Amino acid sequence: MKGKLIWMGLAVVGLLLLVYVGGSWFFGDVLINRQTASLAESQASMAELGLPTLSTPEAVTIQNEDVSLAGFFYDNEQAGDCAVILLHGYTGTRYSALQYAPLFWERGCDLLAYDARGHGESSPAFHTYGYHERQDARAAYEWLLTRTGLEPDQVGLTGVSYGAATSLQAAPLLPEAAFIIADSPYESLEAIVSKQAVDQFGEWTKLFVPAAFAIAEMRAAFDVAEVSPEKAVAATAVPILLIHSRTDGYTPYTHSENIYAQSNPATTVLHINDWGSPHGRDIFTDFATYKQYVDEFLARYAPDFGNGDGR
Repeated sequence: MKGKLIWMGLAVVGLLLLVYVGGSWFFGDVLINRQTASLAESQASMAELGLPTLSTPEAVTIQNEDVSLAGFFYDNEQAGDCAVILLHGYTGTRYSALQYAPLFWERGCDLLAYDARGHGESSPAFHTYGYHERQDARAAYEWLLTRTGLEPDQVGLTGVSYGAATSLQAAPLLPEAAFIIADSPYESLEAIVSKQAVDQFGEWTKLFVPAAFAIAEMRAAFDVAEVSPEKAVAATAVPILLIHSRTDGYTPYTHSENIYAQSNPATTVLHINDWGSPHGRDIFTDFATYKQYVDEFLARYAPDFGNGDGR
């Protein structure tokens, strides 16, 4: 009888361990291998919000080691001697970043928007939330310098959410960049995943988060603790504009406040807006004021950025 109870206990422990490992694998897979939108789906979604009218883009491919990034290059006829890289949010595509194009198009800036690795038409890859993507951003930046012939301080980056966090983590790699505009970034992968795990699946998922992180790190070859815009901004002097909605239900505005607290206050501006917008949608809620914030930021920190006829 005693032996039977021992075996029953071991069986229960084994079953619980199996459930834990299986659950952790599931959540780890959701973290790094989530399904993303197709280019057509993303284009249709953004069309409903009002995509800007630009010139016909050139389809381009940017190589970073074994990853190919598919993108659009917009050659501005105004020749404003400036260029901006536009980075989209999680599960989106290059179309999702074009909402920021009007901020720079009238300045005469060329634009580059590309699908993040594992998104759109770029190479299939695990999502590492800026760990590997920051190197992709540097490759895109260098590609854009070569293509346009511009100087490093004539090129800036603008991103939303996942793209915002990527651009902030790329900042230490791009010390001469003109600026970074980050809309609704997360302060760290640990912070946003801990919140979203509970929001999407419930409090019980907290038990699985540590093991899910470990599995994700092993499969995607990255370090979760190093995915931190909050840490990255402390190592850069590139001018940064942080914009966040106070009513952002996905990534709380406190993430931008925490990033700002670690940044250089002499070169960083923070706007927390009370416009009632959901995540990453302030630019649609009040474009005029949003543009004013960007123009004021550029006038102070990049006064010579863009000198085309439309500026």
